[in-house]
Amino acid sequence: MDKPNLLVTNSFVKGGLDSLRQYANIYLLDDLDDAALDEVLPSIDCVFVQTWWPDSLTPERVRRMPRLRFVQSGMAGVNHIPFKELGERVTVSSNAGGFSVGVAEYAFALVLAAAKGIVRFDHAVKAGEFKPEDWEKMVHEIMPLRGRTLGILGLGGIGREVASMARAVGMNVIGFSRHPGGDPHVKVYHGSEGMRRVLRMSDAMVISLPLTKLTVGLISGPEFADMKGDAVLVNVARAEIVDEEALYKHLARFPRFTYATDVWQIKRGKESYSSKFPLLKLPNFIGTPHVAGGSSAITGEPGRSATDNLARFLRGEAPRNVVDPSEYI
Repeated sequence: MDKPNLLVTNSFVKGGLDSLRQYANIYLLDDLDDAALDEVLPSIDCVFVQTWWPDSLTPERVRRMPRLRFVQSGMAGVNHIPFKELGERVTVSSNAGGFSVGVAEYAFALVLAAAKGIVRFDHAVKAGEFKPEDWEKMVHEIMPLRGRTLGILGLGGIGREVASMARAVGMNVIGFSRHPGGDPHVKVYHGSEGMRRVLRMSDAMVISLPLTKLTVGLISGPEFADMKGDAVLVNVARAEIVDEEALYKHLARFPRFTYATDVWQIKRGKESYSSKFPLLKLPNFIGTPHVAGGSSAITGEPGRSATDNLARFLRGEAPRNVVDPSEYI
């Protein structure tokens, strides 16, 4: 019986594909020019998308892949996958859990940096703006975390890891989840009113929800109005979950509220690292260039979890982390 054909969209992962060669013939997208790609597409059974969906796999080319049955995302988020073009015949799996520890560590680092004023204080010293007479005022701007409440929006792998870290420093942890279950040590709320309760009760919050048609713009004006005026909001999920205009207005109105993000709006298929609002000029805005996931990739765990799941499918077993396309179409 012939082995199925697997198209891998990034050649930098080829060193981690050896375990799959016994199950599939592997083609690297980077090694194929347009003519070669068009020739091989009708024979492709699976696609491994390590990062974003590539521009070269246009809707027209997807339609020329009649054998395609499975797509494995190398990322936990799958909002970049063209579900409409793939149709019901193609199963898509996310890489949920592959990035959990590294992204959670980074998320909690952002909580600490924001709560303790580290970025602002560092800037003040380096820019020569620190005045000894301001010392006491600055000290009172630092948020103690022990005994405070951390709210987590999304209790998947990342959210559960963040919860564990927060409990270790003595924080009370509550969460919002779309699904039952989760962490037995976290008080979990559901539904729109449940999320509002988490926002009202939390001193700091971490967003670790997937970006779906239900979570786009989930945090907007009414949600910001529910939050404490000196709260911390950290986003390591997707920028589009937070309404940028509402965010800017809230940060401008409440200078002791801090927003720290590692994710940015997607513009023309790429992260922008910018905003149409002057967010980057605000002292209570902290932005880093989407490095949390990259720090996880250094460990090799995301690649292992994705290839393990691909191997399951290629062996005829049920893959894990199968995505419901109706959440994205």
